[in-house]
Amino acid sequence: MLVQCTLQQYVDDLFAVILHVDASLPPVVKYLFDYFDTAARLHGVSDPEVVHTWKTNRFIHLDYT
Repeated sequence: MLVQCTLQQYVDDLFAVILHVDASLPPVVKYLFDYFDTAARLHGVSDPEVVHTWKTNRFIHLDYT
């Protein structure tokens, strides 16, 4: 129990930093979107609707799993 109490604040702080929401996207979401943009360029995907669909479907999947 003592270890859990000691580590809990560090875990809470970690998630607060990762999932921090302000006027911009949370850093994790921005990283994921940047990854999709990079993958599209790398694989020659030039249709912006495809990348938009990748991003949209990623969040639909996360919401229902």
